[in-house]
Amino acid sequence: MISLGKDRFSLAYLYPRESIYFRISGAMMKEYYYKFGMGCKQVELCFIGGGHVLKGELDEVLEELSKRIKPNAKVVVVPFATKVSKYNSWMESLVQVFSNISNVTLNLLHEDLNSKEMISMINASDALYFIGGRPEKLLKLIEEKELASSIRKYPGLLIGYSAGALAFCEDCILTKDEDYPESLVMKGLGLVDFSVEVHYNEASDGELFVLSTDRIIYALPDGSAIFYKNGNIHKKVNDVISFLANKKTIV
Repeated sequence: MISLGKDRFSLAYLYPRESIYFRISGAMMKEYYYKFGMGCKQVELCFIGGGHVLKGELDEVLEELSKRIKPNAKVVVVPFATKVSKYNSWMESLVQVFSNISNVTLNLLHEDLNSKEMISMINASDALYFIGGRPEKLLKLIEEKELASSIRKYPGLLIGYSAGALAFCEDCILTKDEDYPESLVMKGLGLVDFSVEVHYNEASDGELFVLSTDRIIYALPDGSAIFYKNGNIHKKVNDVISFLANKKTIV
């Protein structure tokens, strides 16, 4: 646990908090989740396309996040998309991300914790930050640790960076790159009914036209982000491009 402030690396003690949510079944639940934010009107999602903190590529995104994360907030980092060996480097990077907010505490949701411990940490936090890597690994561990329900009911801020942003969608779309030789579509967490393309560049347009035949895809270059609340994208940072039914539009 890392506490940012005067005592940057002090220990923080977590206490579970109650969350209020509605129990609605079937199609009504799905519609309610999309319209009102997974059963809580205050929930907000941030989708970050990528970018390097130390190069200043995320400065404008971080400025928007600083308006939403209050001093003394507890942020739980969900690192499942990457290897355990990379946890420390990600945490060092996130210290920089949140350094402009007073006394933010970063808590790592290590994959060695059991489900009960993870859910307790999630419930005690103010924001969840899902880091980048491989979305299929992230989604697999969320399923194995039985965390999907807690994430869908979460009343705080959900931040998805790269693979984390992909996993928030109903359809998690992966276009071809060095890690994925073919386009893939897998089932995501279903927090929103659109999909996103991260690290976007125009070389992917052909695939995105095909993949957006029956779904809307928001393409996010590095340094770009969208903020979603109450069924709407209410804020965008830098360039965002939408693909739908063979049409490409600047948002």
